[in-house]
Amino acid sequence: MKNQSVLLYLLWGMMIFASCSKMDAYLDIAGRQEISYTGRVDSLKVLPGDGRLELTWLLISDPKITGITIYYNSKRDSVIMPVKRTQGVDSMYHLFNNMPEGTYSFEVYTWNNTGSRSVPAYITGRSYGTIYKNSLLNRALTNAIVTDGNAVLSWGLVEETVTGMEVTYTNNMGSTITVKEPRTANSTTLKDYKPGSSFSYRTLFRPDTLCIDTFYTTAVTRTPL
Repeated sequence: MKNQSVLLYLLWGMMIFASCSKMDAYLDIAGRQEISYTGRVDSLKVLPGDGRLELTWLLISDPKITGITIYYNSKRDSVIMPVKRTQGVDSMYHLFNNMPEGTYSFEVYTWNNTGSRSVPAYITGRSYGTIYKNSLLNRALTNAIVTDGNAVLSWGLVEETVTGMEVTYTNNMGSTITVKEPRTANSTTLKDYKPGSSFSYRTLFRPDTLCIDTFYTTAVTRTPL
């Protein structure tokens, strides 16, 4: 029994020694200091646009953060932003212009004055451009008639990404009037419509609910019956 107790103590001592040796080796590699990280960005979002993208995020923890680095284009490009923390939650953003139509991946790091930085936050988004614009079609106009001095337009089915319609016409006084309608409108009345004249209309799109830009179709000209 006594020999068994001695053996157990020896095994326990060897385990502790091995554990300490691994920690010593780790600290030697790290310069005898444990690696410390700054707080990571929170609520990271990418907002698409017309040849541009906007990144937004929050800084909630770690008051010692003094900067942000954003990598993109497979780390070939980067943006460095200074940070001045407040006592509360800080909301930040960066707008990327001149971003040709396509998909982009971003890595976002925080860092401080001692050289520590956070683990990365990753996000992917896309910018829109000519290819997307050329795919857009006007909302169908099923009827356009003049009645009681007004032109009444009837709209067809609406696509999910349509946000509205814009109609431009000339009234009886010769003035140019522009009417903007929401996507929910099934008909549009052009008041005091000038007889025999034409009107033009175009459709407004946002490909994503977070999109920072509105896209327009090419205007179509019609003459009501």
